[in-house]
Amino acid sequence: MKRVALKYCGGCNPAYERVEYVRWIQDEAGAGIEWVTLDDDGFEGVLLINGCERACAERERSSVSGRRVVSITHRTLLPREIIALLSGRENNYD
Repeated sequence: MKRVALKYCGGCNPAYERVEYVRWIQDEAGAGIEWVTLDDDGFEGVLLINGCERACAERERSSVSGRRVVSITHRTLLPREIIALLSGRENNYD
């Protein structure tokens, strides 16, 4: 199982329903990903959820160097695509 830290922006001006989108991603990932916070240890990847173009969650990128980081600003990727990116399977969404 892969451990992925989840970080939301502050949510001051979201252009889409971030929490709903993350739930969709988590449902699609099932037991294949354990979701943790940046305060936890031992995570291999990070999902940064930005609600708008300001991308405030990007501020955390420097604190997670050496890990796979996927940053979302729009609800344009399907959950399976995000999971593939987090798992290092960019060209294989199955």
